[in-house]
Amino acid sequence: MTLVRSRLTAAAVLAAGVAIGWGLASVRPHALHAQGGDRSGESVLTSGPVLVRFNDGLKVQIPQDALYYLDYKGGRLVATVPSYRPTGAAPKYLGTFVERDLVTDFKLDLDAGQRPHFLMTTGSLGMYSDGWAPLFVFETTTNQVALYRVQQQTIGTVSKPQFELLELRTIDSNTAAPAAP
Repeated sequence: MTLVRSRLTAAAVLAAGVAIGWGLASVRPHALHAQGGDRSGESVLTSGPVLVRFNDGLKVQIPQDALYYLDYKGGRLVATVPSYRPTGAAPKYLGTFVERDLVTDFKLDLDAGQRPHFLMTTGSLGMYSDGWAPLFVFETTTNQVALYRVQQQTIGTVSKPQFELLELRTIDSNTAAPAAP
């Protein structure tokens, strides 16, 4: 009788363990995404994906990021898409830099207006983005926001990023978030 009871107990514990293990294995944690950003004085730096490629050898998706640098004083936004390029003894990683003139994009009059103040971050468009993260640049003195996209354009063996302004809007003061008390 003791032998039958110990076998039933062991079988029940084993079945419970298998069920719990199967249940935990089927629950996937949310993917971890890290985005870098930093600010120093009148400069802002951030990064975000511009393309997601599938690596057949590793069977994984690998995002390719752009690096964005915003220079307040120069009123310019600079971007590059780092990628590995073997060249001679030391490989190269940083590619061509492209630039946007924020004063022109935001139609700012630096002589007559206030000094601009920019904020910048990358975001997500969900399933509509195809793996790229839009770059949002806010100009707080005029309440404007611009949406940019960087794409890696390859012609022959030469790759050069293309920097597009997709949308520019003024934030309506009626739709802005209320100030904190």
